[in-house]
Amino acid sequence: MSKKQIEERIALLYLALQYCSQKTKTFTAGERICINQERFQWMHILDHTTALPRPVSKEIDNKLQEVARRANQNNFKPYYGDPFKEEILLQN
Repeated sequence: MSKKQIEERIALLYLALQYCSQKTKTFTAGERICINQERFQWMHILDHTTALPRPVSKEIDNKLQEVARRANQNNFKPYYGDPFKEEILLQN
């Protein structure tokens, strides 16, 4: 994945977690842990390109895509901006 694709994936994972917290409880606690693990691994990969991704299961990814679709349809904006995206911007 390119750096831009990784950053977009991180943003999607964060958006899905926020949507789940603020609107519709979509993910179980275990699924949220898996999503956070993938998200933090992608952040690690941005600094250490030899690290391997830790993607969520296909089932969780399907739920992520559905949440992203709903968030887009509802023009959802999280209460808080993605702190990691802002951190990435400050580093560049």
